[in-house]
Amino acid sequence: MAEEKSAKRVYKLDDIKFNEENKTMAIVSWISIVGLIMFFVEKKDLFVRYIGAQIIVVNIAAILLSLIVMVIPLLRWLLAPMLPLATLVIIIIGMVKTSKGERFDIPLISEYALKLMSAV
Repeated sequence: MAEEKSAKRVYKLDDIKFNEENKTMAIVSWISIVGLIMFFVEKKDLFVRYIGAQIIVVNIAAILLSLIVMVIPLLRWLLAPMLPLATLVIIIIGMVKTSKGERFDIPLISEYALKLMSAV
């Protein structure tokens, strides 16, 4: 019997376009739990899925960095207060840019978000 291979869709930044109809959903997707839900629920709007994927990767990175920071005492004192603030700033910038109809690509994170979108 012949084996069926399912082709995985590979997403690029050029595929991610803002959709005015889903503007409110896209803005709210910057909230962590909403972004997680939208990533798995939204199938048609790649912009909303991309925001959800980015916020998932941001949260995973924040958790991993928090664990690393807690192990090293000097880093705990220097960086621990900045991690939640940095995450909040990213979320606010993302919401503002999305409200203007712009895509916000978080440096280093957007690449992993595209890979996550292709994998799921």
